[in-house]
Formats: sequence, structure tokens, C-alpha cells
Amino acid sequence: MPPAVYDVVVIGAGPGGSSAAYYNARLGKQVLLLDKATFPRDKTCGDGLTPRALHILDDMGVLAQAEDAGFRVNGISVFARHGATMQAGVPHHPEFHDYLLVVPRLRLDDILRRRAIEQGAQFEGNAKVTRLTADEIGVDIHAEVNGQPVTYRAKVVVAAVGANIGFLREMGLLHYAPRPIVAVRAYYEGLQDLGDHIQAHFEEVPMPGYGWIFPTGPASANIGLGLWRDQANAAGSLRAALARFVASPRLHNLMQAATQVGAIKSYPLRIDFTTSPTFGNRVLLVGESAGLVSPLTGEGIDFALETGKLAAEFLQYCFAADDFSQRAFSGYDRMLRANFQSMFRFLGYLRKVYVNPLLMDRIIKLCERAPDVRQMFVSILMSQQHPAALLQPRILRKVLLGV
Repeated sequence: MPPAVYDVVVIGAGPGGSSAAYYNARLGKQVLLLDKATFPRDKTCGDGLTPRALHILDDMGVLAQAEDAGFRVNGISVFARHGATMQAGVPHHPEFHDYLLVVPRLRLDDILRRRAIEQGAQFEGNAKVTRLTADEIGVDIHAEVNGQPVTYRAKVVVAAVGANIGFLREMGLLHYAPRPIVAVRAYYEGLQDLGDHIQAHFEEVPMPGYGWIFPTGPASANIGLGLWRDQANAAGSLRAALARFVASPRLHNLMQAATQVGAIKSYPLRIDFTTSPTFGNRVLLVGESAGLVSPLTGEGIDFALETGKLAAEFLQYCFAADDFSQRAFSGYDRMLRANFQSMFRFLGYLRKVYVNPLLMDRIIKLCERAPDVRQMFVSILMSQQHPAALLQPRILRKVLLGV
């Protein structure tokens, strides 16, 4: 029996995969969305959705569902190592919303997957892709579905497998071992005086890592921290680092009546977009599969949603020209580089310059007394402004001189 044939097969039903499936289906393509899990399923994450992410959810027609499933956040509070603090609302932007959402991935990913199906994509869960075999006219996707071998046929594959480095290397899509950030998080209830801001903490966390508190409700939150791998090893374990963070003096009042809900979970984050491949033989990579996670904040859902849409728009040209060659796909790489390369390079610079014990308090103090710098800083955290703005000589001079 010949394999089922599709225009596009998407591997991975997280935000990037479901976005790619939705937009390809909206453009009239026959789409199959595969995931190794059955849904709804949880995904370890910080759960934060920036205004940039909300913009895509709105375009997909699921923003209201995400709001019902999550908690609205109206600003950000930053707590530096030596006592400096900053609070700010979400800056006004002509294109993006002026708030954030915190939506557990158990709910968000299923909302997005269902929207892709509503648009016309087919979905197959419990489908583990084992091999890709490309030829001159298409690609075979070999999988095990409910333990049984199945082969699908497509013109092109979109890989949205997050930080699954093993899969990417096995498929010949990645030829080096990225150095990821590692993160750990748990859910807590019974928090006191939580407020409606996300919180970033640098007091009890090895820098350039940071701890976060992302409210999931009036008295509940996703609490976690992100570290470099060597920092995590030095900390003894991620669990130990998280325990120290939640027991820190700054969090005492917040946590004194709190209870942990569910297990502590850890996960890697790829931040290597500037060097990552973005395509293979009849395969496009989206989101974290292409290293598109902010090296400053660890946020990646917005970039996953965006690149899912960009991949669908790019494939329109490929289908029109019936050209899925490596030469054609290099245009996808150029498009992603044009959109994100400079941003990611400067986010890395920004992390090195400011997220350290010497300068973190100074930049936060400057933000607190200079509203224009504060708005610039928060806009960069929300991926709404190019990070080079905070590396201007006039800003660096103010930070270094304390003026």
C-alpha cells in the first residue's frame, strides 16, 4: 500500500509546529501534523507569552481562548543582586498588545493544535518519527504510530521538535552539539501578595542566569530559574538551586504559605540561532529547532509562532515554483537571518555586558531613574526593540559613571 501523500508534514505539535500547520493549511496546503505524544500533554516551560507572541495568537484567532486559559500580566518587576529594583508596565507598541499572558503549556499547546486541525490540518499523535528519506520529488517520513510502522509522503517537512538535539542529529539536520541553557521550574499555590507582574530575580542565582516568578493566577505561579550547564553543575543540582531560590529572603513573604503543586521539572533551551542550521534536504526548521530562544530571557514561544508562519509563507513560493531544492531553501535561511540574526547577536552581547554582578544593579538603577531607558529596557526584554539600543555609548556611559 503506497504511503499517504501530503504537501507538508510537520513534526512536533508545540507552538512552532502548530503555527506552521495552521498557516500552511490556511494557505490551502494538505498538512499532516505529527507528535510523539497524545494530547493534551504537558511541556516543561516558563509559560510566558510576550506581546509578540500574542500578536500571532490573535492572527490565528485563538487569543481569547488563551486569555481564558491563562492569567493576564500587566508589567514586569526586576530585582537585581544588591538591592536595586525596577517596576514597569508593558510599553505601548503600535503593533503589539500592551500586556502579557501566562498560559500553562498543557493548555496552550492543545489550543494551538486544535486550531490547526480546525483550519484543515490532520493530526496524528503517539507518532514517533524514526527516519526521513528525501529524493528528487519528495520525502518519506518513516514513523511508528501506536507501535506500528507507518510511512508518510510529502513535498516538504517542517521540523518543530524544540531542543530535541538527538532527533536533529539522527536526521542529519544538526552536526554539532549546542551548548544549551538548562532551566528548572515548579508550580506553586498559596502565594501572598503576588500581584500582576512577572518577576525576574538575580539575587540568589548564578549570573548570567536568573530566577523567575510568572503568575498563573492571583495566588499561583510558575517559579523557576535558568542557568548555564556549568553553573548548574557547580550548584550541585537544578533542584538544589531552585530550593535555594524559593527560600531566599526576597521571596520569604511570598512563599511562607505556599505549597508546591506537581513535580519539579527541568529542560534545556537552545540559544544558538546565530550558528544553527535552519534547513536540510526538503526540511525547514522552526523555533527552537533552529536555536531561536532568546539568549537574554530564555523566551522562545514568540519566535516559534513567528517562524511557523514565516515557514508557511516561504513555502508558498516553493510550491508556486515547484522548487524545493537546497538552493531554494537557502532563501529561507536568508529570511530568518534578516529577521533575527542581528537581534540574537546583540542579545548575546547584552547578556554579557549587563547580566553580571558588576553592572546589573547599575543598569537597573539607571532604568529606575530614567523613564526612557526603562521603557527601552523593557521593550528589549519583550523583543519589541532591537537590543543594540542598550549598548549605545550614551547608555553605557551613564551606567559606568552612575549619572
